[in-house]
Amino acid sequence: MTSQRIWQICLSLALVWAQVEEDRPEERQLRQPVLKFFPLALMDPFQYTLQLGLEVPASSSSSFQVEAGWVFGHLGFEDASRDLSQQGFKARLQWREYLDSSPPKNIRYTLTGPYLGLQGGFQFYQQNLDIDTAYVAPPTIPSSVPYERTIQAFSLSLLVGYQLQVGTHLVIDIFGGVGARYSQHRWRPQKPPISYYPGRAIGDIILRPGGRPIPHIGLSVGWIFH
Repeated sequence: MTSQRIWQICLSLALVWAQVEEDRPEERQLRQPVLKFFPLALMDPFQYTLQLGLEVPASSSSSFQVEAGWVFGHLGFEDASRDLSQQGFKARLQWREYLDSSPPKNIRYTLTGPYLGLQGGFQFYQQNLDIDTAYVAPPTIPSSVPYERTIQAFSLSLLVGYQLQVGTHLVIDIFGGVGARYSQHRWRPQKPPISYYPGRAIGDIILRPGGRPIPHIGLSVGWIFH
């Protein structure tokens, strides 16, 4: 087969694809990406998180969504003598299948309606704690001992949600679900004795070591690119 013949075949396929796309303008409208912001994550008192996501339609009924979040603090309600600094990040990858296959009544630029989702996630935290041990430590031991803890967590979840387009650009996405998560901790130089370790929300209530079921509930506000 000559190179000229190969070019003729490629050109023919391109013309056929262009004609198919021209015959399906409603599907092209549905394939616009959406940039999302998660306001509830920013209000979480135990892990203030600036979280963004990008949903990209893969077909007229399915999409994938990538999310990333920066954990930059926590609510300062804990004892001032037990300082805690906390940073981390979150990453999630989600596949969605939209269930409403009826023709849209209004022009839609992205996928909307009820959907089912499968989501995988990863979380990482680094905590630096200065724990006041003066009330239990002998005189030869410093009263404030620095500790470092890193937390890693992996999760897999099933989600159900509803996405609504408002106007031509705004999107509101409400979702919930259940899943399972496995977390592991590492301490430096070692885990502090339980006799004076006060415990923290992240790591000792949320994201404790081992595997556990987890609930999901959330809200995002998005902007359609078109």
